[in-house]
Amino acid sequence: MDALPNADTRRGGKNPSSAGLTSCTSPEVQSHETKNSQTGVSSDCVSEGKKQWFVLRATYGRTEKAHDYLQAKNIETYLPMHYVIKEIDGKRKLVHEPLLPNIIFAYMTREKTYEFIKEPAITAKWLKYYTDKTKPTEPETGKNPPVIIPYNEMINFIKLTSVNSEHIMVLPPERCHFKKDELVRIIDGPFVGVMGKVGRASGQQRVFVELQGFNSIVATAYIPNDFIQKLPT
Repeated sequence: MDALPNADTRRGGKNPSSAGLTSCTSPEVQSHETKNSQTGVSSDCVSEGKKQWFVLRATYGRTEKAHDYLQAKNIETYLPMHYVIKEIDGKRKLVHEPLLPNIIFAYMTREKTYEFIKEPAITAKWLKYYTDKTKPTEPETGKNPPVIIPYNEMINFIKLTSVNSEHIMVLPPERCHFKKDELVRIIDGPFVGVMGKVGRASGQQRVFVELQGFNSIVATAYIPNDFIQKLPT
């Protein structure tokens, strides 16, 4: 697998200063991607005690603090970022902020998550699972299970959100209008390698990437037909 574009490969390091999307992913995650990208094994097939991609929800204003805390504890994380123009004190300023408010992706075992989610952990009051409301509650917790992103889906998502493009969009499912219910791969341009469904948003053709159990869909910038390859069903 090719190296992820514009990903920050330093544990706990700062994001690049260039405008666009950046990521916070350590070398261990990227090397693990390379090792497993050819196997087709997703986290759904990982046995208990193996690392998986969890979606965690931080309380308002605590996202970056929670992310830094997890990295300080040697947890592999991914926090997609973007630049937006905001008016502050009457002036338009370029602000660097998370693409998905209050959301952190963390790669660890279910048992390890308890050190951050459950009392008496100091993060337990402001860091919770993002749960899957479509699945029945777990007998041991009485709550819906946490969302776990299949490994290959997560790598595909990282590819998309690591591209420096201010035209990447985050949309609710009801605003995504797919042309056909078929998967495609982008074969050229900055989003090369990304897989998803073709659709339209803001009047432009894009490729949409959806994460299982997560109630938001991320769309690329405009993708011409020549950059799209249909995948066999």
